[in-house]
Amino acid sequence: MRELWRRLRFLRDRQRFENDLDEEMRFHLAMKAEHAGGIEAARQRFGNETILKEDSRAMWGWTSWERLWQDLRYAKRQFAANPGFTLVAVLSLALGIGANTAIFGLIDHVMLRLLPVQHPDELLVIRRTFSYPNFEELRRRNAVFSSMFAVHRMSDLTVKNLGIAVGELVSGNYFESLGVRPVRGRGFTADDDSVPESSPVAVISYGYWQRVFGGAPDILGKTIQVKTGSANAGTSGLDVYDAGSLHSADGAVLTIVGVAPPEFSGDAVGTSTDIWIPTMMQPAVMPGRPFLKQKNANWVNVMGRLKPGITQSQASAALIVLWRQIRMDTEGAEMTERLRRQIAEDTLRSEPGEKGFGQIRRQFSQPLFVLMTVVGLVLLLACVNVANLLLARATARKREISLRLSLGAGRSRIIRQLLTESLLLSVLGGAAGIAIAYAGTRLLLTMLSTAGWNVTIPFETDVRTLAFTAAVSLATGVLFGLAPAWRATQVSLADSLKDADRGGSARAGGAKFLVSAQVAVSMLLLIGAGLFLRTLYNLRMQDVGYNPDRLVILRVDPVSAGYRGDDVGRAMVNLLQRVRQVPGVKAATFSENGLFSGTESGANLDVEGFTPASNDDRQSRFDQIGPDYFTKIGIPIILGRDISERDAPGAPRVAVINDTMAKFYFHGANPIGRYFSSMKVRMEVVGVVHDAQDHDFREKPVRRFYVSYLQPVDGITTANFEIRTDGTARGLEGALKTQVAAVNGNLPVLSLKEVRQLMDDSLVAERMVAQLSTFFAGLAIVLAAVGLYGVMSYAVARKTNEIGIRMALGAGAGNVVGMVLREVLTLVAIGAAVGVAGAYVGARLISSLLFGLSAIDPLSFGGAVLLLLIVGVLAGYLPARRAARIDPLIALRAS
Repeated sequence: MRELWRRLRFLRDRQRFENDLDEEMRFHLAMKAEHAGGIEAARQRFGNETILKEDSRAMWGWTSWERLWQDLRYAKRQFAANPGFTLVAVLSLALGIGANTAIFGLIDHVMLRLLPVQHPDELLVIRRTFSYPNFEELRRRNAVFSSMFAVHRMSDLTVKNLGIAVGELVSGNYFESLGVRPVRGRGFTADDDSVPESSPVAVISYGYWQRVFGGAPDILGKTIQVKTGSANAGTSGLDVYDAGSLHSADGAVLTIVGVAPPEFSGDAVGTSTDIWIPTMMQPAVMPGRPFLKQKNANWVNVMGRLKPGITQSQASAALIVLWRQIRMDTEGAEMTERLRRQIAEDTLRSEPGEKGFGQIRRQFSQPLFVLMTVVGLVLLLACVNVANLLLARATARKREISLRLSLGAGRSRIIRQLLTESLLLSVLGGAAGIAIAYAGTRLLLTMLSTAGWNVTIPFETDVRTLAFTAAVSLATGVLFGLAPAWRATQVSLADSLKDADRGGSARAGGAKFLVSAQVAVSMLLLIGAGLFLRTLYNLRMQDVGYNPDRLVILRVDPVSAGYRGDDVGRAMVNLLQRVRQVPGVKAATFSENGLFSGTESGANLDVEGFTPASNDDRQSRFDQIGPDYFTKIGIPIILGRDISERDAPGAPRVAVINDTMAKFYFHGANPIGRYFSSMKVRMEVVGVVHDAQDHDFREKPVRRFYVSYLQPVDGITTANFEIRTDGTARGLEGALKTQVAAVNGNLPVLSLKEVRQLMDDSLVAERMVAQLSTFFAGLAIVLAAVGLYGVMSYAVARKTNEIGIRMALGAGAGNVVGMVLREVLTLVAIGAAVGVAGAYVGARLISSLLFGLSAIDPLSFGGAVLLLLIVGVLAGYLPARRAARIDPLIALRAS
């Protein structure tokens, strides 16, 4: 403590200490002069005054910190004297660091973070949707979970007078199981799991409280009226709704009883929920869809907290056994031998729940890590570029460095000074990179939200992301600064002080190596961008079985408007007739699932005359469609006929199957007139249609059958009107909404979009990777071109004398240009060869993300090589032309 106090006093009274030190040294020098017989002899005996002062300061102060402060001030003056160099270096680093920060922020929140709940490592997600009665059976009979809860997400929850919110129906033990305590009010209790519509309460998120209610202190006790516009995915097996439903179409009036803590925004990392509602309120929140107590309506996701000592593998094995028992108990004595075998094959998959439900994580994990690799290469490219700049700058400062070395400065001291400059550059680049990262994060979130992904990243207060930025900034400072700093001190003092330039060749050699490295990295990025662009193009341009241009989807919700049973189909046929009369509409039909919108439906089949080898052989997708569906959309009919208005209630049940289903079950035989059953409904095949892609570009054609919307085999949830127009969706919006209101003023219009837009939205991950990789590949080309231009300009300046001699001996301008361009092409060829080899390995690692092309795509590889050769020639042509214009006499005099 005494030592610390002494050094602090030195900082406070530094000037007084300096004066005292000078006075004391003059006193000692005078005393020695008296005894030595003169001042010169005294100085020789006294020693070096400067060194003695430095030793004294080292005893009293913080020498290392003082030197660092001196180095920083010197670096600041150097950068101010060279603003062009500083701007280029900082912008290069800012782009690389900012891009890495933005992608890391997204990866951190979507892929790496744990749920902010108690002991998240104890949570386990069951990757399957259940009916609520089956969930209750699992919860009651399981022996591996201390608690289990159910969740159903509603991304289109309408809050009266407050707009659209993201809501969740959750079981009463939701907050208790997660260990989340509201900051105001209470969570849900076991009583909220008792009787349907007995718990008209809600808990809202902290962000929703602040954003919508302004953080009102009297929020508890306020009421909101909510309902969802449509049933979400995962309700296969739903019974047909009867016309006698007692639920109001106005939704549920809920009392706010709690506000979640600010750190908790939901049960999936990276997403946010606004409102939590007890599952018992499902019939009121989703009017017309009373599937709370239906055993065949699979609509809730399940998570549980493991008991102490139970592992994931043990829990998974126990749950599979229990699930098979529950299914057998449900079927009872009527179970057939085939169904018994199917149940024996049934299984449940589970995964760690520490990061919550992971739909977004699963879809974007590979694209995000690919983007992280891309921006990492961009940062490496920026470091190489700045290292080249510093190498050139160190060559220009060679005389200064040599002079400092000759005056006694150690090489380590010079290296530390140059590294300080590099680190200051990286800090400035990191600071600027934060702004770029902020804009980049907003861009990424916009791209994701376009496709309906509600991803939340609180970047403004994210300490982890800022710490990542700081770490990357410091690492890059050392990475690009160490080699130039070491090279700068490897000089011949005598030659440097005599203005010789023998270090120039060494610098040129190092610069050429760095330029080849830039070309190699650029080649990697170019080939990657080419592969992703070609993948996106192949996906968008593949034959989907119909023409998606000028095709519009109008999505409405007849159930929320109060229609039930057969009235749903009649109302939609009425609306169809009105839509077909709208000016600009060339053709129209409708379906439940829609094209690249709505949900997917699936069911098990029993095909007469076909014996399945496994339960997978019985699975098929299906849709419920309106009259003339295939004719109006343009899907070719191979055999038989289309669904028509005569396929109405009371008429024989019919179905149209796709080509894949016909080949699988009927093996080339004519399926017209054959029968199959699904969901206890027996249907006759009346048509076979061409395979069509309607939800997933990457999915191979799957077995699919179509039934009449007027003869539903499953509960009707929505209607998607497919409208062929001679205009755009926006041009028809007013007229279509007028016709909807004419049928029923309470009929909600959920969306109106063009199919092309919906198709693009379904490719959000592919589009994001292709666009960003292309942008960074373009940046790489620019940096590589600048590096080539700088190196060749320096090389031409170094060879002025040689070029002058060649031209004096008869070499023409073409010979000089050829000499320079050969050197350029050599650098490009070396870098391209390394880059192609790296891309060959990298392309195989990302082959699962490609579509319609091999990992070693000749067009992508060949195009990248050709483009870099063209850029190299253009970058080297200007120095080559300048070299060809050198006057031999001037060059010889300069030598």
